[in-house]
Amino acid sequence: MKSRTMAKFATVAVMAAILPLGISNARAVSAPATPVASDAVVQQELQRVEWKEEKREKLRHAYWLLEHADGDYAGHRVLAMEHIKKAGEVIGMELHGKDYAHTDQVKSDERLRRARTLLHEVAEDSGPKEVEHIRKAVVEIDRSLDVK
Repeated sequence: MKSRTMAKFATVAVMAAILPLGISNARAVSAPATPVASDAVVQQELQRVEWKEEKREKLRHAYWLLEHADGDYAGHRVLAMEHIKKAGEVIGMELHGKDYAHTDQVKSDERLRRARTLLHEVAEDSGPKEVEHIRKAVVEIDRSLDVK
């Protein structure tokens, strides 16, 4: 009986000795972090940017122009469309297309250039998530126009 009591006493003594260490570590971990300048930048980047209807129409039109351009452009035109679609998803827009019209190469290239111009306009004053996809779409359009 005495050995069981001694074992319990020893266990309680060890726990009592360890407990303050755990509490002080918990306080150190849970202490509020001092905000740094980069925190403000991150918070600013995560704020949702309001998309007015005019900007939405430009994004829709850029997508439509690419969709109705003729030619594969080594897959870059489709990749540009996918990036525009992702940018639309970020802001809650759905970009659907129908009726693929066939046009000559000059008109097709001009549609790609016009889409690129619209995307540059849309990228101004846009949020970081959408801009990332819009810029990728512009890169793909540029690659498309390099394909001959």
